[in-house]
Amino acid sequence: MAWMRPMDAVYVVLPLLALALRRPRLLAVLAAGLLAGAGEWVIEAYVSYGGLGQRLSDASAIQGGLGWHLAVVDQLRSLGGRTLCRPCTGSAPSPLVTLWWFALPLLAALGAVIAVRARRALPTLLPLACAATAAVPYLFLIGYAAPRFLLPAYALLALPVAGGLAHLVTAPARGTARALAVGLVAVGLAGHLAVQYVVLEHTVHSSAASRTDWARTATALHRLGVRQPCLLSGYDAVPIAYYTGCGSAQAAGHDASTTVTGLERAAHRTSFAVLVPPGRRAPAYARTWPHARAGVLQAYVAPDARRGR
Repeated sequence: MAWMRPMDAVYVVLPLLALALRRPRLLAVLAAGLLAGAGEWVIEAYVSYGGLGQRLSDASAIQGGLGWHLAVVDQLRSLGGRTLCRPCTGSAPSPLVTLWWFALPLLAALGAVIAVRARRALPTLLPLACAATAAVPYLFLIGYAAPRFLLPAYALLALPVAGGLAHLVTAPARGTARALAVGLVAVGLAGHLAVQYVVLEHTVHSSAASRTDWARTATALHRLGVRQPCLLSGYDAVPIAYYTGCGSAQAAGHDASTTVTGLERAAHRTSFAVLVPPGRRAPAYARTWPHARAGVLQAYVAPDARRGR
């Protein structure tokens, strides 16, 4: 985790570090693991980003400014199959889709209580604590949501949740009570799998439709003369640039990498197009350019690109 996402690893390891404060060897192993994973990232920060502080500052800016952001409702909205919820607007999905999300902490708490009573607290409470710290930045410190952000927390919560469910179906009880508990757990799990399958099916169709639209837009851009070397800006420029074989650049938003002046200069040097969704206006510098439909979007193509320059 430290290799792929160093800051996530720091949050997850906090309970482990607290446990290791009185165990020097364990503390050394944890520190060594963090350093081994994050070392390349830290070195790269000084080589390519102006230092560790600057890289962290740049990363915060790309996320819209890390700080107090109550993203719990955003995460709830994303459960209906939105792979990225940014900006996270609209209503939450049906309660049938989100019910498991509210049941998860309750079942985890049940598993924790059972583990404490059974005097095997550590193997259950430790992953529960790590799940809580792993979830903190994505529930309270970032201004948007995606279901994948909480996957490490869900994986860790699975351990105490499993303990809670196992207790419900194995605790001493009379025949009717036992049958009722087993039936409720079985129906709950089956219902959860059914709901998740529906969400998966919806997400797959939505993702496939987006990729079809991107490919159609790329084909239309090629017909309009946008060919390598080329540059795209505007709506969905990053994925469409991949399909078109172009680079992408934005002058605003979380993908900002240049300025309006830089884009205007690029329009004279390379094949360049600005993509605009229906109902939106093109940026001022591109409004006089020839434009045509490209898939579901409007493509404003720099005159030099149309001349094949």
